[in-house]
Amino acid sequence: MVLIRVLEDRLQEMCNQGQGADWHFSKGQEAIPVGVCAALRQTDYVVNHHRTIAHAVARGVPLKLLIAELLGKSNGLNRGNAGEMHLSHYPSRFMFSFQLVGTCVPVAAGLAWAVEHYLKTDDIVVVFHGDAATANGQWHEGMNLAAVHKVPLLLVCENNHLAGNVRSERYMPEGICVAERAIAYGIPSRVAKENSVEAVVDRANEAVAYVREKRTPFLLECHTVRLGKHKQGMGDLRAPQEMAELAERDPLRDLTAGERVWAEELIYKTIQEVQEDKNGSA
Repeated sequence: MVLIRVLEDRLQEMCNQGQGADWHFSKGQEAIPVGVCAALRQTDYVVNHHRTIAHAVARGVPLKLLIAELLGKSNGLNRGNAGEMHLSHYPSRFMFSFQLVGTCVPVAAGLAWAVEHYLKTDDIVVVFHGDAATANGQWHEGMNLAAVHKVPLLLVCENNHLAGNVRSERYMPEGICVAERAIAYGIPSRVAKENSVEAVVDRANEAVAYVREKRTPFLLECHTVRLGKHKQGMGDLRAPQEMAELAERDPLRDLTAGERVWAEELIYKTIQEVQEDKNGSA
């Protein structure tokens, strides 16, 4: 989690200096990709939404290739063509990333079907999505496909209660949570209410074991906080007092400057190497 936080902090600095792009960061949400990926095998598959940087690092995507891709270098992860929102790296089983909200779920359901019926392994597929995706028709289509075909798919909802700057009461019925939406499709679910890596690992281990054994879908809803703006090109409408209150739920709120040193040295060195590499044109 420290590596993710330091990387995104440095990328934010680059954006402030006019050297970045319209990136989406995961400050405050790092416990979810780290906790879930810790419960996976290396041979399991990951499908992701548009907020990809934290998940790629958590899944073990090579840091130098990732940074080169984010900077549009031809020697990046996907030759500089994917940017942030369409990353993929097959050796890490980081399969697909999707810009459009909710579209990752039906594709992940199809991949899980292929794992079960074509590859015929006991691996599983994990798909990360936000709570706002559950108000999108493609999420429901994917849920229905997963339930009908009984595929080994773990759906992980990162519930930050926001869709950009839109509050969840505008897209979620009052009193209904994401985990309850899964019930309509006969898909069991659990909720991790604590925004800590320990809580996520605990719930993720249970969920992964269930999907791997039963070969049927499962939904894990993780409550979290987004401590930054939705993306670089969009302001944040939340008041400073609200942000201060949310910061109390930061999974890295106790991180000290000394604990950041090793990650800062690695990140600054890697970014410098990528920028100075003459073999990667931008």
